[in-house]
Amino acid sequence: MSSFGSRIVDLLPHYLVMITVIFGVLVAVEALYGELGFWASFVVAIAVAAIYPSLVRRVGIAPDAWRRE
Repeated sequence: MSSFGSRIVDLLPHYLVMITVIFGVLVAVEALYGELGFWASFVVAIAVAAIYPSLVRRVGIAPDAWRRE
């Protein structure tokens, strides 16, 4: 089992990319469809956050904490 500090170091880049992807998707959706309300933006953000770990696992670059065994 890895230490807490090493898990943070492994996960931090992925969480930063996830936040960047969330903002990018929100900007793209708002550019295409106009301003979204709070709840629609919230749903989009939750959807991206839920899909990102699965996508990263499938691509093969997931941190150890996200790998299923």
